[in-house]
Amino acid sequence: MHALEPQALEQNIAPTGLALFGMSADPPTIAHQEIIQWLAPQFQRVIVWAADNPFKTEQTSLHHRQAMLGLLVGDLQSTYPHIQHQPALSYPYTLHSVQAAHRYWPKSQFTLVVGSDILTKLGQWHQVELLFQLVDFLVLARPGAPINPSLINSLTARGGRFQLGAFTGPDISSTASRQAAQPENLLPVIAQYVSQYGLYQASLTAPANAPRTQPPATHFPTSDKAEFTVGVDNVVFAVDSQKNRLLVLLSQRQQAPYQGWYGLPGTLVRAGEGLEAAAYRVLAEKLALRTLYLEQLYTFDGLGKRQPFARSQAEGGLINSAKTSESVRAGIRYLSVSYFALIPYGAAALMVSAEAGGAWFPVHEVPPLAFDHADILAYGHRRLKNKLEYSPVAFDVLPAKFTLNEVYQFYSTVLGENFADYSNFRSRLLKLGILQDTGEKVIRAAGRPASLYRFDPIAFAPLQDTPLVFV
Repeated sequence: MHALEPQALEQNIAPTGLALFGMSADPPTIAHQEIIQWLAPQFQRVIVWAADNPFKTEQTSLHHRQAMLGLLVGDLQSTYPHIQHQPALSYPYTLHSVQAAHRYWPKSQFTLVVGSDILTKLGQWHQVELLFQLVDFLVLARPGAPINPSLINSLTARGGRFQLGAFTGPDISSTASRQAAQPENLLPVIAQYVSQYGLYQASLTAPANAPRTQPPATHFPTSDKAEFTVGVDNVVFAVDSQKNRLLVLLSQRQQAPYQGWYGLPGTLVRAGEGLEAAAYRVLAEKLALRTLYLEQLYTFDGLGKRQPFARSQAEGGLINSAKTSESVRAGIRYLSVSYFALIPYGAAALMVSAEAGGAWFPVHEVPPLAFDHADILAYGHRRLKNKLEYSPVAFDVLPAKFTLNEVYQFYSTVLGENFADYSNFRSRLLKLGILQDTGEKVIRAAGRPASLYRFDPIAFAPLQDTPLVFV
């Protein structure tokens, strides 16, 4: 691909070409729709998703952004049925989204659609050289972000393949649509969604002719202050190295609603109780571990999935009552502050109490979950994968002494069998200098004795504030 002149793509993209277009969708605007419409005639498939960026401090919850993007795509599919909204491609790193696309459509030729404003940052993207091998880039000009040919050339020298798209769209930004009341920048159905859920400080009023595609949700005037009930839900993972399985702890519900269903272990926060204390309290009922490190994951509002139900303060369950419905009408919102943890499976597997309703499930074999717990689990799974790539969290749950192959198997269980070649992984890990050879050997299976290593926290200490790549 050339990077000098904008081109129409009809004659340049193979019939099996597939366009990948991830965006913030916060909110998706008519400018996003025009880009997708421009792409549609030129590719066999156009795949879009709302990007999951855990490093962005201010953004609407992923659940809402995916929902709004789904409305935008739905508006186009009658004309372009090959446009698809794929939330499963939402990962913290673009590389992982592209790798997932390769798994879903292994014989396709991929083109990643990006705005010209990202070019100055592209060279610092996670494992960008590997990304260059997997996908071509289609760059669309953005107002205020002129394309620098020398920058394109430097990225091309690193393996990137670029083409400029001959697209001219409206000068509309999601940021401006969030910060100012500009419903004219949104599809009517999206402006209606924003208004229904009070997503942004600027109250967007849907045009009078906005079609209602679904019954309106419970909605309160944006001038009223909402009352909140806060609960915690825990995503607890364990790696079963013997069977190469990533497991998640679930709890079976003993009362309505969703009686008999499984969900994440959770409870309401009691008066005078901290969030973290509540999270530890509910896990103490499921696990007999003396030490357990919890990390706050995200806050989920569960709109449309929790109301009109409220948790029982006594049991941490969920009840449906006239009093609850009355509270909902008064404007009470139910928030879940989620936590996640990775624990040693061998130490915890026998400590799950059947009487307490807890059980381990392989992550890819979980039953249907109550409320929005599937969303919380998916977010926690992505966070775990992300942490394995930049932090030594794996060594918190591996044995004190381990072989390099055991570390590799651990990563394979969480990230997938094809996440990295073993020799490259071994070389990268040893170059970090955070493992100490114990001088001991062990024979785990038929073959040569393998060296035993231990994690060296002293060697890691100077690196703890330095971005590292473990994968």
